[in-house]
Amino acid sequence: MKHVAAGAAAMLAATGCASMSKEECVTADWRAVGYEDGAAGLPVSAVSSRRQACARKAGVTVDMAAYMQGRTDGLALYCRPSNGYSIGARGGAYHGVCTRASEDEFLAAYETGRQLYALESDVAAIGGQIVQAQYDLRNVESKIAEAEVALVSPGYSAHERLTLFAEIKTLSQERGSIETALYALHRDHERAQENLAAYQSDLAYYNGWRGVSGPVEASY
Repeated sequence: MKHVAAGAAAMLAATGCASMSKEECVTADWRAVGYEDGAAGLPVSAVSSRRQACARKAGVTVDMAAYMQGRTDGLALYCRPSNGYSIGARGGAYHGVCTRASEDEFLAAYETGRQLYALESDVAAIGGQIVQAQYDLRNVESKIAEAEVALVSPGYSAHERLTLFAEIKTLSQERGSIETALYALHRDHERAQENLAAYQSDLAYYNGWRGVSGPVEASY
């Protein structure tokens, strides 16, 4: 399966091309430019924007033969399985640039890294939800404490005390809901951590024959 992000690819290409000045267009080593694009995994459409930019700024025509030769050399570096794993593990996109001969192994490693990224993201996302729920719980408990102090303080009418009773009841229900949600989140977080640990253990075993670098330790 190819992860081709056309919008992201176009944005990357446009950013790189628009940055070329008139002087850079005139003095460009198009083989080196192609190599950089290939090594970065940019789609071949990247050169189209470069051609337009250099034609407009300097009346320069891209040496397509040199560019494509450099791009091929760069792709040989990019399409290594170890690089596919690294890209997947950091959540990077693949733009379908590898040849059929190299793509199967690249994608297998990419998907391995991508799964690691997904599991790490699950742990981090649930951890963030826990932090938010804990903040909400402290906020509600603070409001309950304030209302309880006000309830026993002099100067409140019977109607105001009834209002405070109702507020405390509502806040207590909210606190209960947050505590229930926190319990579920902690359970989900523990399960997500177990899934991540199990996958990292599998990677440590299988990476030897995959020829890819080991998993990066995540911090939460």
